Amino acid sequence: MAQKTVKKAAVKPAAAKKSPVKKSAVKKPVAKKAANTSPKMVAAPVMEQHACGCGADCHCCGGCRCGGSKFGRFMRKLIVFLIIFAMGFAAAKLCCNKHHPRGPRMHYVNGCLDVASVKCPKLMEALPAMDINQDGCITRDEFRAVQRQMRAEIREIQVEEVETDAPVVEADDE
Repeated sequence: MAQKTVKKAAVKPAAAKKSPVKKSAVKKPVAKKAANTSPKMVAAPVMEQHACGCGADCHCCGGCRCGGSKFGRFMRKLIVFLIIFAMGFAAAKLCCNKHHPRGPRMHYVNGCLDVASVKCPKLMEALPAMDINQDGCITRDEFRAVQRQMRAEIREIQVEEVETDAPVVEADDE
């Protein structure tokens, strides 16, 4: 944009004349300026500063990225991942362990229990009692029925132990 130049009038001392004087403004013709031919000023790019305070050619922290070398960053991420994985695995093992061991796996041949697959001596003693219908073949249903009965007996024994170990509290009736 073109700008007008304004000439300021000289200030005279007030003591010389006390009469009001009308100032005449002398206007000069404004000359139009030619198109702006001066080169535009461009801001210089700001140098990249790293967290370590070095310039762009920093070799102390891996070049263009702060925080160490690529291998160091990878190892830190790997360690963090392994720690999180281990914590999740431990929490799953501690909190979600609702399934108890089911005991030995029994093998059946033609619907009958294979006696050779039984390795537990206590279970070997109970095999004759498992054959409920005395046909010489222990089916899955017969085996499961005896297992339920044995588990119920174990629970009763555990309850009796807890009751005998618990301290007896006597109430004072007064």
